[in-house]
Amino acid sequence: MPPPSLVRALTVLPCALLLSACGTSFLAIDRQPDASLLLPCTDPVLAADDGSDNDIGAERIRVAQAYAACKLHHGALATFVRGRK
Repeated sequence: MPPPSLVRALTVLPCALLLSACGTSFLAIDRQPDASLLLPCTDPVLAADDGSDNDIGAERIRVAQAYAACKLHHGALATFVRGRK
């Protein structure tokens, strides 16, 4: 049978390793995203149900622009969350 000090050392060692791994893997985050990234996406103005072809065409452009802006914000926020600036 191994000496008690060896048994105690072999019991304590894994615990110490686990605790030290937790201590070194924790990283406090003190940065904040740009405030504009936290704003909700804006809904574009929609054309009336009886709108002209020009109104509907303008609506499509507004919707596409709103989508592109929201996609940009989402990408920037995802990049921030992943830790890249």
